[in-house]
Amino acid sequence: MTAIDSGRRSDRLDHARRLAEGGDLDGAAAIFAELAADEDAPDRGEAGEGLSVVVERMAERLLEDGEPERAADVLLEALSVSAVADPARLRVLLGMAHLEMACAQFAGAVEDSRQEGADAGTGALAIELLARTLPLRGRDADAETVWRYGLDHPDPALAEQVLLRLGRDVRPGMEAGAAG
Repeated sequence: MTAIDSGRRSDRLDHARRLAEGGDLDGAAAIFAELAADEDAPDRGEAGEGLSVVVERMAERLLEDGEPERAADVLLEALSVSAVADPARLRVLLGMAHLEMACAQFAGAVEDSRQEGADAGTGALAIELLARTLPLRGRDADAETVWRYGLDHPDPALAEQVLLRLGRDVRPGMEAGAAG
């Protein structure tokens, strides 16, 4: 590699930074990912850090905008680059995106349980899973609404199963003093 090649790489890194600062996160991520994927690149570590920061911002925005599928895609792509910095944080964000997608599926199943002849057990399970997952995303009030919906459901079999599910303890058994 010549000094000219090295200068071009630094120029590209600087360009990616300027794109990120200007709000073009997609463009910045593409450049950072390309540079971070090049095992011979002298600025591979810096590119990996830039990729991590930009992708984190992108994923957080996408989650806020209600686009968890796109957030998951962006995160998975970044995590496929071995030099990406802070993969643990990106994996947590990926998990959050999957929680949002799970909530959407559970909510769809709850809606499906409104149909006549729907299986009460499946409906109650969907209600429980949705109500127990929502607080993980900071949506306690929504979880209460879901439990209330299930408890007040017009199908008495479903409402009874929801009541049983609400009362069960889902915490793992822990010995006293074992957590120290």
